[in-house]
Amino acid sequence: MTFARPSAPDQSSDASSSIRLRILATSDLHANLLPFDYFTDSRAPDVGLARLAGAIARARAEVPNLVLVDNGDTLQGTPLADAAVAEIVPSGRMHPMIAAMNALRFDAATMGNHDFDFGLPHLEAVLADAAFPVVCANADHTDGSSFFPRSCLLDREVVDGSGRSHAIKIGITGCLPPQVAAWNKPFVQGRMVFADMLCRVTEATVDLRSRGADVVIVLAHSGMGNLKAAPGSENMALTIAEIEGVDAVIAGHTHRVIPATPPQPVVGTPIVQPGAYGSHLGCIDLTLTAAAPTAPDGAYTIARAECGTMPALLPGPENRRYMRRMIRDYPDLHTGLSRDHRSTRSFVSRPLGETAVQLETYFSALAPCAATQLVADAQFAVAAPVIEQNPDLADLPLLSAVAPFKAGGHAGASSYTDIPVGPLKLRHAADLYIYPNMLCVLRITGRGIRDWLERAASLFNWIAPDATGPQPLIDHDFAPYNFDRLVGLRYQIDVSHPPRTNAEGDEIYATPGRIVDLRFADGRPVRPEDEALVVTNSYRAAGGGHMRAAAEAQEIRTPSISVRDAVARYVSDAREPVAPVVDPTWSFKPLGGVPLVFDTGPGALRCEARLAELGLTAASAYPGPSGRGFQPFHLTL
Repeated sequence: MTFARPSAPDQSSDASSSIRLRILATSDLHANLLPFDYFTDSRAPDVGLARLAGAIARARAEVPNLVLVDNGDTLQGTPLADAAVAEIVPSGRMHPMIAAMNALRFDAATMGNHDFDFGLPHLEAVLADAAFPVVCANADHTDGSSFFPRSCLLDREVVDGSGRSHAIKIGITGCLPPQVAAWNKPFVQGRMVFADMLCRVTEATVDLRSRGADVVIVLAHSGMGNLKAAPGSENMALTIAEIEGVDAVIAGHTHRVIPATPPQPVVGTPIVQPGAYGSHLGCIDLTLTAAAPTAPDGAYTIARAECGTMPALLPGPENRRYMRRMIRDYPDLHTGLSRDHRSTRSFVSRPLGETAVQLETYFSALAPCAATQLVADAQFAVAAPVIEQNPDLADLPLLSAVAPFKAGGHAGASSYTDIPVGPLKLRHAADLYIYPNMLCVLRITGRGIRDWLERAASLFNWIAPDATGPQPLIDHDFAPYNFDRLVGLRYQIDVSHPPRTNAEGDEIYATPGRIVDLRFADGRPVRPEDEALVVTNSYRAAGGGHMRAAAEAQEIRTPSISVRDAVARYVSDAREPVAPVVDPTWSFKPLGGVPLVFDTGPGALRCEARLAELGLTAASAYPGPSGRGFQPFHLTL
């Protein structure tokens, strides 16, 4: 193909000889297959690949020339994925996500960082059943050979506006953040290396063009980033879109919906990001026309490009009709999914113990909570005996870093933990800690502790004490699972100062800092040269969430156990219902009565005691995230 950047609409193009090629994409499905929430054991109509069946079928009916791709982080994230590791795949059955993707006729996919969370043998076993190529340009074995094919060429017969057939070659490559080498260190160290995305995608694009690709699509499991992203950056989709020869980019990883519109004409390389959990389909429409007479025979150029996103939810009856059609067309799939669904519900219903208190995360951004305290206690229980046996460590203060994994943000107003008083089951442990990260201990300085907390404090907007009217407190672009509190410390957060980093951690602002009066629990000030131990997880220890202070700390060897398993063990070992005593780790520095608005899940309305304790009153309306289903509350700081 003679490469040409997509341009503004060309009304003079001969529609009868043009070829309309549609690219549909999913990303960050995180093992959400059926519209069901295994954490709460209830229906969840707003998640799941299955509910995209209608939108996919409708798109296929509109455009006969269609390519369906997935952008990774597909195999981990719900108890369905955990059951697949423990029971489904070991029994010889196909992974439910792969079975569904085969049935929906996916054409290609790449992997995301979380697809490595269960180790390489599991990943290889799962992908062996894929009826579509899985590509990645920057994941290699340590001997330099590719773990996945770096690219693939799809030979397709397509039709133009007059119904005439044409043979084209569609080249597809993919990439994922090289940081996976650190985030999944226990599984990949000594076995795999991950190169810079920009360099490898450039090489793959040149190779695809040399092999005759008419169109090149990049599946970049990477956030948008910026055009000045440094080599090795985590989020580089915008930079990748600038590579000569790339015709379309699918972004992902950060769970954004970009652009949040139906397809619209674009100038430049089209790029979409289709949200997460099955919320949207990314859609890129390319109009191909014959190249100039001097171009090689059969060459095409892109005369027009449109890109946008399609929400998954069609009107109820229409979507149910498409789902019934999928079930009818794939009876074996229906039988298999029904069996796997029952297996998953049974797997996560295994009893662990009981809780004497409600475990919820509706207010975790306002004050320490029992839900994260339970995780902190479980981490302490595993780490403390190991540290006591080491005389070089035993005298250092021991802290526990915890964050609310389900607390709104881009995951939406329904993404909160809310476990009632009573029995605790395996699904509740997964609800409290949704990732299979390994537990680890870091040795860190007081300076590092402060930097860690400053990064976490970027959750909050910059509040002007003299502003008129209420101000929104939470930056919903900031992932709540990066809001760590370090149990065992005492400090205040002053939101009248600007944050040091933006939501993505890509910008650093000149600021005196938000963390004030930082002390250990015994009242001693935390000095820059002091040392302490922090129990945390392998993702954070590798700097995940742009927590550079954690990445720079010294890692201490600890028992090989996931944090989730530590929580399950802690609950099952308890001789009576667990009742976490919440450590008063942090609070806001008072600002003299500044009115604020705090958005959280609507389930918070049922927590009357907590609402009174925190001084919250429900707000009827507020122009902000509350329009996406969040419940706004008034408070005064």
